[in-house]
Amino acid sequence: MKIIVLLYSILTFINVKMVICHKCGANKLKIKLKHVNVTSKINKNLIGKFNSNSYTPIKIGFDFTTLEKPTNMKTSTLSNVKLILKETREEFSKFLKINHHDIDLSKYKEDLKNACGLNLIGEDYSNFLIQNDLIIFPMFYDFGPEILAAASPCIIDIETRRPIVGIIYINNKLNFEITNSKIYMKKLLLHEITHILIFHPEIFKYLGMSKMVGNNSYIISPKVIEKAKQHFGCSKLTELALENDGGEGSIGGHWESRYMLGDYMISTDYPDTSISDITLALFEDSGLYKVNYYSGGLFKFGKNKGCDFFNKKCIEKEKAIFDEFCDVKDRPKCSSSRTIKSSCFLYDYDYELPKKYQYFSNSNKGGFIPANYCPVALELSNPNDYFPNHCQFGISLLAEEYGEKIGENSFCFISSLLPDNSKKDNSPVSICYEVECDTKNKNIIVKIGSKRVICPSNGGSQTLDGFKGSIECPKYNDICSFNDNIMCNEMFNCLKVLSKNDFDELSYYDYEGNAIYLDEYSYYFDDFDPFIANESLSVSINLALFFLVYLILFIN
Repeated sequence: MKIIVLLYSILTFINVKMVICHKCGANKLKIKLKHVNVTSKINKNLIGKFNSNSYTPIKIGFDFTTLEKPTNMKTSTLSNVKLILKETREEFSKFLKINHHDIDLSKYKEDLKNACGLNLIGEDYSNFLIQNDLIIFPMFYDFGPEILAAASPCIIDIETRRPIVGIIYINNKLNFEITNSKIYMKKLLLHEITHILIFHPEIFKYLGMSKMVGNNSYIISPKVIEKAKQHFGCSKLTELALENDGGEGSIGGHWESRYMLGDYMISTDYPDTSISDITLALFEDSGLYKVNYYSGGLFKFGKNKGCDFFNKKCIEKEKAIFDEFCDVKDRPKCSSSRTIKSSCFLYDYDYELPKKYQYFSNSNKGGFIPANYCPVALELSNPNDYFPNHCQFGISLLAEEYGEKIGENSFCFISSLLPDNSKKDNSPVSICYEVECDTKNKNIIVKIGSKRVICPSNGGSQTLDGFKGSIECPKYNDICSFNDNIMCNEMFNCLKVLSKNDFDELSYYDYEGNAIYLDEYSYYFDDFDPFIANESLSVSINLALFFLVYLILFIN
Protein backbone atom coordinates (compact mmCIF):
# COMPACT_ATOMS: atom_id res chain seq x y z
CA MET A 1 0.00 0.00 0.00
CA LYS A 2 2.83 2.43 0.83
CA ILE A 3 4.32 1.80 -2.63
CA ILE A 4 1.00 2.65 -4.26
CA VAL A 5 0.67 5.86 -2.22
CA LEU A 6 4.22 6.79 -3.28
CA LEU A 7 3.39 6.23 -6.95
CA TYR A 8 0.24 8.29 -6.58
CA SER A 9 2.39 11.05 -5.11
CA ILE A 10 4.70 10.93 -8.13
CA LEU A 11 1.73 11.10 -10.48
CA THR A 12 0.39 14.11 -8.60
CA PHE A 13 3.80 15.81 -8.72
CA ILE A 14 4.07 15.41 -12.49
CA ASN A 15 0.49 16.50 -13.15
CA VAL A 16 0.49 19.51 -10.84
CA LYS A 17 1.49 22.10 -13.45
CA MET A 18 -1.13 20.79 -15.86
CA VAL A 19 -3.85 20.92 -13.19
CA ILE A 20 -2.96 24.36 -11.90
CA CYS A 21 -2.55 25.97 -15.32
CA HIS A 22 -5.77 24.83 -16.97
CA LYS A 23 -7.99 27.90 -16.82
CA CYS A 24 -10.99 29.63 -18.30
CA GLY A 25 -9.98 32.56 -20.51
CA ALA A 26 -13.29 34.43 -20.60
CA ASN A 27 -11.77 37.74 -19.58
CA LYS A 28 -9.17 37.49 -22.36
CA LEU A 29 -11.88 38.25 -24.90
CA LYS A 30 -12.02 41.85 -26.10
CA ILE A 31 -15.52 42.45 -24.82
CA LYS A 32 -17.42 45.07 -26.84
CA LEU A 33 -20.93 44.70 -25.51
CA LYS A 34 -23.44 46.39 -27.78
CA HIS A 35 -26.67 48.10 -26.74
CA VAL A 36 -25.54 48.61 -23.16
CA ASN A 37 -26.33 52.29 -23.06
CA VAL A 38 -27.45 52.67 -19.47
CA THR A 39 -26.32 51.48 -16.06
CA SER A 40 -29.33 50.22 -14.11
CA LYS A 41 -28.73 49.80 -10.40
CA ILE A 42 -30.51 46.88 -8.77
CA ASN A 43 -33.61 47.81 -6.84
CA LYS A 44 -33.45 45.55 -3.78
CA ASN A 45 -37.22 45.64 -3.39
CA LEU A 46 -37.66 44.08 -6.84
CA ILE A 47 -35.31 41.14 -6.42
CA GLY A 48 -37.16 37.93 -7.19
CA LYS A 49 -40.20 39.84 -8.48
CA PHE A 50 -41.01 39.67 -12.17
CA ASN A 51 -43.30 41.61 -14.48
CA SER A 52 -44.80 38.62 -16.21
CA ASN A 53 -46.02 35.15 -15.32
CA SER A 54 -45.19 33.80 -18.78
CA TYR A 55 -41.81 32.39 -17.85
CA THR A 56 -40.72 29.27 -19.70
CA PRO A 57 -37.53 27.14 -19.61
CA ILE A 58 -34.73 28.95 -21.40
CA LYS A 59 -34.03 27.89 -24.98
CA ILE A 60 -30.48 28.27 -26.26
CA GLY A 61 -29.78 27.87 -29.97
CA PHE A 62 -26.45 27.41 -31.76
CA ASP A 63 -25.30 28.69 -35.12
CA PHE A 64 -22.99 25.85 -36.09
CA THR A 65 -21.74 27.57 -39.25
CA THR A 66 -18.94 29.03 -37.11
CA LEU A 67 -17.87 25.65 -35.65
CA GLU A 68 -15.40 24.87 -38.42
CA LYS A 69 -13.57 21.54 -38.13
CA PRO A 70 -9.81 21.87 -37.64
CA THR A 71 -7.87 19.92 -40.26
CA ASN A 72 -6.54 17.40 -37.73
CA MET A 73 -9.89 16.74 -36.07
CA LYS A 74 -12.00 13.68 -36.83
CA THR A 75 -15.49 14.27 -38.23
CA SER A 76 -16.82 12.07 -35.42
CA THR A 77 -15.17 14.36 -32.86
CA LEU A 78 -16.84 17.40 -34.37
CA SER A 79 -20.21 15.64 -34.21
CA ASN A 80 -19.54 14.71 -30.59
CA VAL A 81 -18.75 18.33 -29.66
CA LYS A 82 -22.04 19.44 -31.22
CA LEU A 83 -23.90 16.77 -29.27
CA ILE A 84 -22.29 17.84 -25.97
CA LEU A 85 -23.18 21.50 -26.66
CA LYS A 86 -26.80 20.46 -27.20
CA GLU A 87 -26.90 18.34 -24.06
CA THR A 88 -25.39 21.14 -21.99
CA ARG A 89 -28.05 23.67 -22.99
CA GLU A 90 -30.69 21.21 -21.82
CA GLU A 91 -29.21 21.46 -18.31
CA PHE A 92 -29.85 25.21 -18.27
CA SER A 93 -33.46 24.62 -19.25
CA LYS A 94 -33.88 22.52 -16.11
CA PHE A 95 -32.97 25.30 -13.69
CA LEU A 96 -33.50 28.59 -15.58
CA LYS A 97 -36.73 30.13 -16.83
CA ILE A 98 -37.03 33.29 -18.88
CA ASN A 99 -39.64 35.72 -20.20
CA HIS A 100 -39.36 34.99 -23.91
CA HIS A 101 -38.97 37.80 -26.44
CA ASP A 102 -38.48 37.17 -30.14
CA ILE A 103 -34.97 37.89 -31.38
CA ASP A 104 -34.39 39.49 -34.76
CA LEU A 105 -30.70 39.59 -35.57
CA SER A 106 -31.19 40.80 -39.12
CA LYS A 107 -30.66 44.37 -37.90
CA TYR A 108 -27.50 43.44 -35.99
CA LYS A 109 -25.23 42.48 -38.89
CA GLU A 110 -22.59 45.09 -38.06
CA ASP A 111 -22.78 44.19 -34.37
CA LEU A 112 -22.21 40.51 -35.14
CA LYS A 113 -19.12 41.51 -37.06
CA ASN A 114 -17.73 44.12 -34.67
CA ALA A 115 -18.99 43.10 -31.23
CA CYS A 116 -18.89 39.34 -31.70
CA GLY A 117 -15.80 39.23 -33.91
CA LEU A 118 -17.49 37.04 -36.54
CA ASN A 119 -16.53 36.68 -40.17
CA LEU A 120 -19.40 34.36 -41.12
CA ILE A 121 -22.94 33.75 -39.90
CA GLY A 122 -25.94 31.70 -40.93
CA GLU A 123 -27.63 32.87 -44.11
CA ASP A 124 -31.26 32.65 -43.02
CA TYR A 125 -32.29 33.38 -39.45
CA SER A 126 -36.04 33.91 -39.84
CA ASN A 127 -37.38 30.91 -37.90
CA PHE A 128 -34.20 29.95 -36.07
CA LEU A 129 -34.07 33.18 -34.06
CA ILE A 130 -37.67 33.64 -33.15
CA GLN A 131 -37.89 30.39 -31.20
CA ASN A 132 -34.76 30.90 -29.05
CA ASP A 133 -33.86 33.10 -26.09
CA LEU A 134 -30.13 33.15 -26.72
CA ILE A 135 -28.02 32.52 -29.81
CA ILE A 136 -24.49 31.21 -29.34
CA PHE A 137 -21.75 31.03 -31.96
CA PRO A 138 -19.33 28.19 -31.01
CA MET A 139 -15.82 28.14 -32.47
CA PHE A 140 -12.56 26.25 -32.11
CA TYR A 141 -9.36 28.07 -31.23
CA ASP A 142 -5.79 26.99 -30.58
CA PHE A 143 -5.10 28.34 -27.08
CA GLY A 144 -2.08 26.19 -26.36
CA PRO A 145 -1.91 24.16 -23.13
CA GLU A 146 -3.16 26.71 -20.59
CA ILE A 147 -6.60 28.01 -21.60
CA LEU A 148 -9.43 25.49 -21.87
CA ALA A 149 -12.11 27.72 -23.37
CA ALA A 150 -13.43 31.27 -23.35
CA ALA A 151 -16.90 32.74 -23.70
CA SER A 152 -18.61 36.09 -23.57
CA PRO A 153 -21.89 37.82 -24.33
CA CYS A 154 -21.56 40.29 -27.19
CA ILE A 155 -25.05 41.70 -27.73
CA ILE A 156 -27.45 42.67 -24.94
CA ASP A 157 -31.05 43.57 -25.68
CA ILE A 158 -31.66 47.18 -24.62
CA GLU A 159 -35.27 46.49 -23.64
CA THR A 160 -34.93 43.29 -21.61
CA ARG A 161 -31.33 44.02 -20.46
CA ARG A 162 -30.34 40.41 -21.04
CA PRO A 163 -27.75 38.82 -23.33
CA ILE A 164 -29.20 37.58 -26.60
CA VAL A 165 -25.99 36.72 -28.46
CA GLY A 166 -22.79 35.14 -27.20
CA ILE A 167 -19.66 33.37 -28.40
CA ILE A 168 -17.75 30.34 -27.15
CA TYR A 169 -14.20 29.50 -28.14
CA ILE A 170 -13.18 25.89 -27.39
CA ASN A 171 -9.55 24.81 -27.29
CA ASN A 172 -9.16 22.46 -30.25
CA LYS A 173 -6.30 20.68 -28.46
CA LEU A 174 -8.61 19.26 -25.78
CA ASN A 175 -8.80 15.48 -25.77
CA PHE A 176 -12.43 14.77 -26.61
CA GLU A 177 -12.06 10.99 -26.62
CA ILE A 178 -10.55 9.87 -23.29
CA THR A 179 -12.66 8.33 -20.53
CA ASN A 180 -15.31 10.65 -19.06
CA SER A 181 -14.55 13.36 -21.65
CA LYS A 182 -18.27 13.95 -22.15
CA ILE A 183 -18.82 14.79 -18.48
CA TYR A 184 -15.70 16.95 -18.44
CA MET A 185 -16.80 18.87 -21.55
CA LYS A 186 -20.32 19.39 -20.22
CA LYS A 187 -18.92 20.86 -17.02
CA LEU A 188 -16.65 23.11 -19.07
CA LEU A 189 -19.44 24.26 -21.37
CA LEU A 190 -21.87 24.81 -18.47
CA HIS A 191 -19.22 27.14 -17.04
CA GLU A 192 -18.67 28.98 -20.33
CA ILE A 193 -22.36 29.47 -21.16
CA THR A 194 -22.85 30.87 -17.65
CA HIS A 195 -20.32 33.56 -18.61
CA ILE A 196 -22.62 34.50 -21.48
CA LEU A 197 -25.81 34.50 -19.42
CA ILE A 198 -24.71 36.36 -16.29
CA PHE A 199 -21.21 35.71 -14.92
CA HIS A 200 -19.22 38.48 -16.57
CA PRO A 201 -17.68 41.66 -15.09
CA GLU A 202 -19.39 43.88 -17.66
CA ILE A 203 -22.81 42.42 -16.84
CA PHE A 204 -22.14 42.80 -13.11
CA LYS A 205 -21.32 46.47 -13.62
CA TYR A 206 -24.23 46.97 -16.01
CA LEU A 207 -26.74 45.58 -13.50
CA GLY A 208 -25.09 47.12 -10.42
CA MET A 209 -24.35 43.72 -8.84
CA SER A 210 -20.70 44.29 -7.95
CA LYS A 211 -18.34 46.80 -6.41
CA MET A 212 -14.62 47.47 -6.48
CA VAL A 213 -12.50 47.91 -3.36
CA GLY A 214 -9.01 48.80 -4.45
CA ASN A 215 -8.12 46.22 -7.09
CA ASN A 216 -10.57 43.62 -5.80
CA SER A 217 -14.11 42.93 -7.01
CA TYR A 218 -17.05 41.76 -4.89
CA ILE A 219 -20.63 40.68 -5.56
CA ILE A 220 -23.05 42.65 -3.38
CA SER A 221 -26.46 41.62 -4.78
CA PRO A 222 -28.94 40.69 -2.01
CA LYS A 223 -29.98 37.12 -2.90
CA VAL A 224 -26.34 36.06 -3.29
CA ILE A 225 -25.50 37.52 0.11
CA GLU A 226 -28.55 35.82 1.66
CA LYS A 227 -27.53 32.41 0.28
CA ALA A 228 -23.88 32.97 1.24
CA LYS A 229 -24.87 33.83 4.83
CA GLN A 230 -26.88 30.61 5.00
CA HIS A 231 -24.15 28.47 3.48
CA PHE A 232 -21.17 29.73 5.46
CA GLY A 233 -23.11 30.44 8.66
CA CYS A 234 -21.87 34.03 8.80
CA SER A 235 -24.57 36.64 9.39
CA LYS A 236 -22.08 39.50 8.97
CA LEU A 237 -21.38 38.90 5.29
CA THR A 238 -22.08 41.93 3.11
CA GLU A 239 -20.09 40.93 0.02
CA LEU A 240 -18.60 37.86 -1.62
CA ALA A 241 -15.19 38.05 -3.28
CA LEU A 242 -14.51 37.47 -6.94
CA GLU A 243 -11.16 36.09 -8.11
CA ASN A 244 -8.29 38.51 -7.41
CA ASP A 245 -5.41 36.39 -8.79
CA GLY A 246 -4.73 34.25 -11.80
CA GLY A 247 -4.11 36.84 -14.49
CA GLU A 248 -6.30 38.75 -16.89
CA GLY A 249 -8.38 35.76 -17.92
CA SER A 250 -9.58 35.05 -14.36
CA ILE A 251 -9.67 38.22 -12.26
CA GLY A 252 -13.14 39.63 -11.56
CA GLY A 253 -14.93 37.06 -13.71
CA HIS A 254 -14.98 34.03 -11.39
CA TRP A 255 -15.59 33.28 -7.74
CA GLU A 256 -12.58 33.53 -5.44
CA SER A 257 -11.45 29.92 -5.02
CA ARG A 258 -10.24 30.46 -1.46
CA TYR A 259 -13.90 30.65 -0.38
CA MET A 260 -15.82 29.01 -3.24
CA LEU A 261 -13.58 26.07 -4.23
CA GLY A 262 -15.84 23.46 -5.78
CA ASP A 263 -18.39 25.80 -7.32
CA TYR A 264 -18.44 25.39 -11.09
CA MET A 265 -17.72 29.10 -11.61
CA ILE A 266 -14.19 29.19 -10.20
CA SER A 267 -11.44 29.98 -12.70
CA THR A 268 -9.65 26.63 -13.00
CA ASP A 269 -10.65 23.06 -13.76
CA TYR A 270 -10.71 21.78 -10.20
CA PRO A 271 -12.12 18.24 -10.48
CA ASP A 272 -14.76 18.45 -7.72
CA THR A 273 -17.23 21.00 -9.04
CA SER A 274 -20.95 21.38 -8.48
CA ILE A 275 -23.63 24.03 -8.73
CA SER A 276 -24.04 26.07 -5.57
CA ASP A 277 -27.20 27.86 -4.45
CA ILE A 278 -25.00 30.96 -4.29
CA THR A 279 -24.37 30.91 -8.05
CA LEU A 280 -28.03 30.16 -8.74
CA ALA A 281 -28.89 33.22 -6.64
CA LEU A 282 -26.69 35.30 -8.95
CA PHE A 283 -29.01 34.43 -11.85
CA GLU A 284 -32.02 35.40 -9.74
CA ASP A 285 -30.49 38.68 -8.56
CA SER A 286 -30.12 39.83 -12.14
CA GLY A 287 -33.90 40.04 -12.48
CA LEU A 288 -33.53 38.32 -15.85
CA TYR A 289 -34.16 34.71 -14.86
CA LYS A 290 -36.35 32.64 -12.59
CA VAL A 291 -34.42 29.88 -10.87
CA ASN A 292 -35.13 26.34 -9.74
CA TYR A 293 -32.68 25.55 -6.94
CA TYR A 294 -31.76 22.07 -8.18
CA SER A 295 -28.20 22.12 -6.87
CA GLY A 296 -28.61 18.96 -4.77
CA GLY A 297 -26.70 20.56 -1.90
CA LEU A 298 -23.39 19.13 -3.17
CA PHE A 299 -21.44 22.34 -2.67
CA LYS A 300 -19.95 21.86 0.82
CA PHE A 301 -16.78 23.96 0.82
CA GLY A 302 -16.81 26.24 3.87
CA LYS A 303 -20.31 25.14 4.87
CA ASN A 304 -21.24 26.27 8.40
CA LYS A 305 -17.68 27.36 9.14
CA GLY A 306 -18.80 30.83 10.26
CA CYS A 307 -17.18 34.21 9.77
CA ASP A 308 -13.78 32.85 10.82
CA PHE A 309 -13.64 31.14 7.44
CA PHE A 310 -13.24 34.63 5.95
CA ASN A 311 -11.34 36.30 8.75
CA LYS A 312 -8.64 33.69 9.45
CA LYS A 313 -5.96 32.15 7.31
CA CYS A 314 -6.38 28.58 6.08
CA ILE A 315 -3.21 27.55 7.92
CA GLU A 316 -2.12 28.96 11.30
CA LYS A 317 1.04 27.86 13.08
CA GLU A 318 1.48 25.41 10.20
CA LYS A 319 -1.78 23.61 11.06
CA ALA A 320 -5.03 23.59 9.09
CA ILE A 321 -7.77 25.21 11.15
CA PHE A 322 -10.67 24.08 8.92
CA ASP A 323 -11.14 20.58 7.51
CA GLU A 324 -11.40 22.03 3.99
CA PHE A 325 -7.63 22.47 4.24
CA CYS A 326 -4.76 20.20 5.25
CA ASP A 327 -1.14 20.33 6.37
CA VAL A 328 0.41 16.90 5.64
CA LYS A 329 1.49 16.30 2.06
CA ASP A 330 -0.26 13.40 0.30
CA ARG A 331 -2.36 12.42 3.34
CA PRO A 332 -5.59 10.81 2.05
CA LYS A 333 -8.54 13.19 1.91
CA CYS A 334 -11.96 13.34 0.36
CA SER A 335 -13.08 16.27 -1.74
CA SER A 336 -15.42 18.64 0.07
CA SER A 337 -18.51 17.16 -1.61
CA ARG A 338 -17.20 13.67 -0.73
CA THR A 339 -17.59 12.60 -4.34
CA ILE A 340 -13.88 12.24 -5.22
CA LYS A 341 -11.00 10.33 -3.63
CA SER A 342 -8.17 12.80 -3.14
CA SER A 343 -5.09 13.60 -1.12
CA CYS A 344 -3.59 16.69 0.51
CA PHE A 345 -1.88 18.84 -2.08
CA LEU A 346 1.27 20.51 -0.75
CA TYR A 347 4.11 21.51 -3.06
CA ASP A 348 7.57 23.02 -2.82
CA TYR A 349 7.53 25.69 -5.51
CA ASP A 350 10.73 26.90 -7.13
CA TYR A 351 10.02 30.46 -6.00
CA GLU A 352 9.12 32.26 -2.81
CA LEU A 353 5.37 32.61 -2.34
CA PRO A 354 3.79 36.06 -1.89
CA LYS A 355 4.15 37.11 1.73
CA LYS A 356 0.40 37.03 2.45
CA TYR A 357 0.25 33.40 1.25
CA GLN A 358 3.18 32.07 3.26
CA TYR A 359 1.70 29.62 5.76
CA PHE A 360 4.81 27.58 6.55
CA SER A 361 8.35 28.30 7.76
CA ASN A 362 9.49 27.24 4.29
CA SER A 363 8.43 30.27 2.24
CA ASN A 364 8.37 28.16 -0.96
CA LYS A 365 5.87 25.66 0.45
CA GLY A 366 2.22 26.03 -0.39
CA GLY A 367 -0.91 24.47 -1.79
CA PHE A 368 -3.32 25.04 -4.67
CA ILE A 369 -2.47 28.33 -6.40
CA PRO A 370 -6.06 29.42 -7.27
CA ALA A 371 -7.06 28.96 -3.58
CA ASN A 372 -4.43 31.49 -2.45
CA TYR A 373 -1.88 28.68 -2.10
CA CYS A 374 -3.96 26.97 0.60
CA PRO A 375 -3.37 23.20 0.73
CA VAL A 376 -6.57 21.39 -0.22
CA ALA A 377 -7.82 17.99 -1.35
CA LEU A 378 -6.80 17.39 -4.95
CA GLU A 379 -7.74 14.45 -7.16
CA LEU A 380 -4.95 12.10 -8.17
CA SER A 381 -5.39 12.07 -11.93
CA ASN A 382 -4.02 10.14 -14.88
CA PRO A 383 -3.88 11.00 -18.59
CA ASN A 384 -6.42 8.34 -19.61
CA ASP A 385 -9.39 9.54 -17.58
CA TYR A 386 -10.70 12.97 -16.64
CA PHE A 387 -12.24 11.68 -13.39
CA PRO A 388 -10.49 8.43 -12.42
CA ASN A 389 -11.23 8.85 -8.71
CA HIS A 390 -14.87 9.91 -8.84
CA CYS A 391 -17.04 7.70 -6.66
CA GLN A 392 -19.85 7.54 -9.19
CA PHE A 393 -18.06 6.90 -12.49
CA GLY A 394 -14.35 6.52 -11.68
CA ILE A 395 -12.24 3.37 -11.47
CA SER A 396 -11.06 1.33 -8.50
CA LEU A 397 -7.41 0.40 -8.06
CA LEU A 398 -7.96 -1.23 -4.67
CA ALA A 399 -8.08 -4.98 -4.14
CA GLU A 400 -11.50 -6.59 -3.64
CA GLU A 401 -10.94 -7.09 0.09
CA TYR A 402 -11.14 -3.33 0.65
CA GLY A 403 -14.84 -3.48 -0.23
CA GLU A 404 -14.74 -0.42 -2.46
CA LYS A 405 -17.82 0.23 -4.60
CA ILE A 406 -17.96 2.75 -7.46
CA GLY A 407 -21.57 3.60 -8.25
CA GLU A 408 -24.45 6.03 -8.27
CA ASN A 409 -24.90 5.92 -4.46
CA SER A 410 -21.22 5.91 -3.50
CA PHE A 411 -19.32 8.58 -1.57
CA CYS A 412 -15.76 9.04 -0.35
CA PHE A 413 -14.57 8.02 3.13
CA ILE A 414 -11.24 7.86 4.93
CA SER A 415 -10.88 4.27 6.12
CA SER A 416 -8.29 1.73 7.27
CA LEU A 417 -10.77 -1.15 7.40
CA LEU A 418 -9.52 -4.51 6.14
CA PRO A 419 -10.59 -8.06 6.99
CA ASP A 420 -8.81 -9.43 10.07
CA ASN A 421 -7.12 -12.10 7.95
CA SER A 422 -5.74 -9.61 5.41
CA LYS A 423 -1.95 -9.38 5.18
CA LYS A 424 -2.07 -5.90 3.69
CA ASP A 425 -1.01 -2.80 5.58
CA ASN A 426 -4.16 -1.10 6.80
CA SER A 427 -2.93 2.48 6.51
CA PRO A 428 -5.81 4.95 5.96
CA VAL A 429 -6.89 5.42 2.36
CA SER A 430 -9.52 7.50 0.61
CA ILE A 431 -12.09 5.00 -0.63
CA CYS A 432 -15.57 4.93 -2.17
CA TYR A 433 -18.31 3.08 -0.29
CA GLU A 434 -21.95 2.68 -1.20
CA VAL A 435 -24.25 4.41 1.29
CA GLU A 436 -27.86 4.68 2.33
CA CYS A 437 -29.31 7.61 4.26
CA ASP A 438 -31.54 6.77 7.23
CA THR A 439 -33.63 9.94 7.15
CA LYS A 440 -35.64 8.95 10.23
CA ASN A 441 -32.69 8.43 12.58
CA LYS A 442 -30.27 10.72 10.69
CA ASN A 443 -27.70 7.94 10.27
CA ILE A 444 -25.46 7.08 7.32
CA ILE A 445 -25.44 3.36 6.52
CA VAL A 446 -22.14 2.43 4.89
CA LYS A 447 -21.96 -0.82 2.91
CA ILE A 448 -18.59 -2.59 3.01
CA GLY A 449 -18.93 -5.82 1.07
CA SER A 450 -21.67 -7.78 2.87
CA LYS A 451 -21.15 -5.78 6.08
CA ARG A 452 -22.76 -2.58 7.29
CA VAL A 453 -21.42 0.29 9.39
CA ILE A 454 -23.94 2.62 11.04
CA CYS A 455 -22.48 6.12 11.16
CA PRO A 456 -24.15 8.30 13.81
CA SER A 457 -25.49 11.73 12.88
CA ASN A 458 -22.53 13.53 14.49
CA GLY A 459 -19.94 11.33 12.77
CA GLY A 460 -16.78 9.98 14.41
CA SER A 461 -14.55 6.92 14.18
CA GLN A 462 -16.27 3.52 13.91
CA THR A 463 -15.00 -0.07 13.90
CA LEU A 464 -16.48 -3.17 12.31
CA ASP A 465 -16.59 -6.75 13.58
CA GLY A 466 -14.26 -9.01 11.64
CA PHE A 467 -12.19 -6.08 10.40
CA LYS A 468 -9.07 -4.38 11.63
CA GLY A 469 -8.78 -0.61 11.49
CA SER A 470 -11.61 1.92 11.51
CA ILE A 471 -13.66 4.23 9.31
CA GLU A 472 -13.96 7.99 9.83
CA CYS A 473 -17.66 8.76 9.63
CA PRO A 474 -18.71 12.20 8.44
CA LYS A 475 -21.64 14.05 9.93
CA TYR A 476 -25.02 13.10 8.51
CA ASN A 477 -25.44 16.41 6.68
CA ASP A 478 -22.04 16.08 5.02
CA ILE A 479 -23.51 13.46 2.72
CA CYS A 480 -27.25 13.24 3.27
CA SER A 481 -28.22 16.90 2.83
CA PHE A 482 -30.18 16.42 -0.37
CA ASN A 483 -33.61 17.71 -1.37
CA ASP A 484 -36.80 15.74 -0.81
CA ASN A 485 -34.85 12.63 0.28
CA ILE A 486 -33.51 12.23 -3.26
CA MET A 487 -29.84 11.27 -3.25
CA CYS A 488 -27.48 12.61 -5.90
CA ASN A 489 -23.70 12.83 -6.00
CA GLU A 490 -22.84 14.54 -9.29
CA MET A 491 -23.82 17.88 -10.80
CA PHE A 492 -25.83 16.60 -13.75
CA ASN A 493 -27.21 13.67 -11.79
CA CYS A 494 -28.69 16.19 -9.34
CA LEU A 495 -30.29 18.23 -12.12
CA LYS A 496 -31.74 15.07 -13.62
CA VAL A 497 -33.30 13.57 -10.49
CA LEU A 498 -34.47 16.87 -8.96
CA SER A 499 -36.05 18.29 -12.10
CA LYS A 500 -37.73 15.15 -13.43
CA ASN A 501 -41.20 16.11 -12.17
CA ASP A 502 -40.98 19.73 -13.32
CA PHE A 503 -39.09 19.60 -16.58
CA ASP A 504 -40.59 18.52 -19.88
CA GLU A 505 -38.49 17.77 -22.93
CA LEU A 506 -38.18 20.84 -25.15
CA SER A 507 -37.61 21.38 -28.83
CA TYR A 508 -34.52 23.42 -29.62
CA TYR A 509 -33.62 25.19 -32.83
CA ASP A 510 -30.11 25.32 -34.23
CA TYR A 511 -28.75 26.57 -37.53
CA GLU A 512 -26.65 24.33 -39.76
CA GLY A 513 -27.51 25.82 -43.14
CA ASN A 514 -25.58 27.95 -45.60
CA ALA A 515 -23.24 30.65 -44.36
CA ILE A 516 -22.65 34.21 -45.53
CA TYR A 517 -19.34 35.99 -45.04
CA LEU A 518 -19.07 39.41 -43.44
CA ASP A 519 -16.87 42.09 -44.95
CA GLU A 520 -14.19 42.45 -42.30
CA TYR A 521 -12.84 40.42 -39.45
CA SER A 522 -10.27 40.94 -36.75
CA TYR A 523 -9.28 38.47 -34.05
CA TYR A 524 -11.23 38.75 -30.85
CA PHE A 525 -8.29 37.86 -28.62
CA ASP A 526 -5.41 39.64 -27.03
CA ASP A 527 -2.08 37.92 -27.56
CA PHE A 528 -1.73 34.89 -25.29
CA ASP A 529 1.40 34.09 -23.32
CA PRO A 530 0.43 30.65 -21.98
CA PHE A 531 2.57 28.48 -19.79
CA ILE A 532 4.28 26.10 -22.19
CA ALA A 533 4.88 22.61 -20.80
CA ASN A 534 6.39 19.57 -22.43
CA GLU A 535 3.05 17.80 -22.35
CA SER A 536 4.09 14.86 -24.51
CA LEU A 537 6.83 14.03 -22.01
CA SER A 538 4.41 14.40 -19.07
CA VAL A 539 1.85 12.17 -20.74
CA SER A 540 4.44 9.49 -21.54
CA ILE A 541 5.78 9.43 -17.99
CA ASN A 542 2.25 9.41 -16.56
CA LEU A 543 1.24 6.49 -18.74
CA ALA A 544 4.28 4.51 -17.66
CA LEU A 545 3.63 5.17 -13.98
CA PHE A 546 -0.09 4.50 -14.29
CA PHE A 547 0.50 1.06 -15.76
CA LEU A 548 3.16 0.42 -13.13
CA VAL A 549 0.52 0.98 -10.45
CA TYR A 550 -1.72 -1.60 -12.15
CA LEU A 551 1.20 -4.03 -12.36
CA ILE A 552 1.98 -3.73 -8.65
CA LEU A 553 -1.68 -4.23 -7.78
CA PHE A 554 -1.83 -7.27 -9.99
CA ILE A 555 1.27 -8.75 -8.36
CA ASN A 556 -0.11 -8.07 -4.89
